[in-house]
Amino acid sequence: MASTYRTARKKVVDALVKKLEEIDGNHPFNTNLFKNVDGRLKFLDEIEEYPKVCVVAGDEAREYQPGEFKWRILTITIRAYIRDENDAQETLALLLEDIERVIDDNDNLVYDDTVDPNLTTTSLTIGGIGTDEGVIDPLGIGEIILSVRY
Repeated sequence: MASTYRTARKKVVDALVKKLEEIDGNHPFNTNLFKNVDGRLKFLDEIEEYPKVCVVAGDEAREYQPGEFKWRILTITIRAYIRDENDAQETLALLLEDIERVIDDNDNLVYDDTVDPNLTTTSLTIGGIGTDEGVIDPLGIGEIILSVRY
């Protein structure tokens, strides 16, 4: 029987997925994701609808503080896939800007509202943004490496 318990890592990914699903093409966003956001990695051959965004938890580190307190620092990869026959790299750049806006606006992301007080992240920091640089045009793949402290 599958467990219904979710780890903090999974809860952070799920909360970020919900926020990214809000990218709907209306101001201030450039792109409509049509809620096409997943909390696990999809490979290019698995994608049926574009644009597609995948949020994947990676390595996690700890910073031990006095008083038995510890910070968790989770690396998350956000991978964006687009298809555009006209200008794939510009379309990808606009989507990456939208994702960056969501990250910037949600430094204190609530990832568990079942406890009082709610559990939140204390910072979402972008460590890098990269693209395929047009190699697979008319498709485009972009990646944001995110560090989440909670």
